[in-house]
Amino acid sequence: MHDAILLESRGVPAALVVTEPFVAVAARFAPTVGAPDYPSAAVPHPISSVGDDDLRKYAATVADEVADLLTTR
Repeated sequence: MHDAILLESRGVPAALVVTEPFVAVAARFAPTVGAPDYPSAAVPHPISSVGDDDLRKYAATVADEVADLLTTR
């Protein structure tokens, strides 16, 4: 999240993608870096043990949401 906020502060669009268990963690962390209510897109957990095909499926489920985050902030 910190990296996404830093990139955006430098004019680079960014979108935070986290696995589902970390949505709440990101929400709690956001105010500490000056970005309360910073949005994120969530994919299923875990991702480290799934193959490329499943990762592509996960990406497809959040692609539109990520595109919106990149173009509406």
